[in-house]
Amino acid sequence: MPIFFNNCRSRDHATLYGSDAFYDLYLTGKQAAMATDLVPGDECVVATTAPNGEIEFVWFTFTHDEILLAPDEPGTGVRVLFGKWIRSETMPKAKAVKTIPYSVFFNVNGHFKRPSVIR
Repeated sequence: MPIFFNNCRSRDHATLYGSDAFYDLYLTGKQAAMATDLVPGDECVVATTAPNGEIEFVWFTFTHDEILLAPDEPGTGVRVLFGKWIRSETMPKAKAVKTIPYSVFFNVNGHFKRPSVIR
């Protein structure tokens, strides 16, 4: 079963940290304890709202993480996840809510769940 990452802020991780970056987590607060047990080879799915309002699901194979400073948040350290792109799929939210495995991202009302990482 893949690990699911909710990119509700639509951060462009590849632009911020390099082409293989797919997600970042704060070093403090709730996010500090999320996805700390990833091992190389784990499959990860990142959900992001596409510019046209549909949802883009991008699959990666996790390779490693690094502690870096967020270039868009001065002085803020983050754990950046890197991986190899596998595939991506874009679909309307109404379809995604009913599609396995993507339905895990949504609550019973069809809204994105709040956690950054869903297992």
